[in-house]
Amino acid sequence: MKIILCFGEVLWDIYPDRIEIGGAPFNVCYRLNSFGINVKLISSIGNDDLGLKVLEFFKKNNLHTDFISIDKENKTGQVKIQLESGEPKYKIINNVAWDYIPSRKEYYNSEKIDYFIYGSLATRNNKSFETLKRLINFSKFKILDLNIRQNYYNKEKLDYLLKSADFLKINLDELMLLKDLFRIQDLETENIAQIIFLNFNLKYICITNGSVNSFIFDGNNFIYNESLKVESIDNVGAGDNFLASFINEYFIKKKSLKFSLKIACIYGAITTTKKGAIPLINSREIDSFL
Repeated sequence: MKIILCFGEVLWDIYPDRIEIGGAPFNVCYRLNSFGINVKLISSIGNDDLGLKVLEFFKKNNLHTDFISIDKENKTGQVKIQLESGEPKYKIINNVAWDYIPSRKEYYNSEKIDYFIYGSLATRNNKSFETLKRLINFSKFKILDLNIRQNYYNKEKLDYLLKSADFLKINLDELMLLKDLFRIQDLETENIAQIIFLNFNLKYICITNGSVNSFIFDGNNFIYNESLKVESIDNVGAGDNFLASFINEYFIKKKSLKFSLKIACIYGAITTTKKGAIPLINSREIDSFL
């Protein structure tokens, strides 16, 4: 059985009218689990009511809680979200439990982690960043979902994360941020992606773009998928559902890059038509796009 771990934030998304469980690594973990994949999330929650609600949600949805640490000093994470035409504006609360994810011996057994999925947000505090670095060194294949948020990044940490990755997933805005940060002179999207691919010795780079085309470059070919026309109401979690479904199709089911990208785009698009980051998506909805 493959060892698949996600690392980073599990938190509560606070909308003006409701509260939803979230956090990019959690969203990916939840969707992978819904496909019947044995996956665990490494994170930390507070010893508080919101932390208790996280554990209740995990147990109710048959998610592993083994690697969820309870932090007695810091509160469970929260993000305040305002939607403007479906596009989220985030205010991420600082100094919360997932900023202090401990390194525990249970994370490391005799076998290396087959697929390790992580982002940049959980590196904003050095405690979680040090734990992440140890896990990266214990992983066979590293999947980086960059997820730049607010000003919670710096060039030095991004350089480390990119150099550690085998598979990089970013959106178009993040691609342009990397272009400026690493002083890439080219203006063509594909050329910028190719330069990042080569500079950081990646095996794959995937650029998501809901409004135009998404594509993957594997070192030899660019594989494209046209944008899907849907009525978006909430874009939170679209990229996370995209990534989880791609991992399921390509790395677990061993489908082609082109087909896996298409399925991932469908999951991402359907997510935007529903409220919340982890909506119910059934096979009939996928089939209707196919």
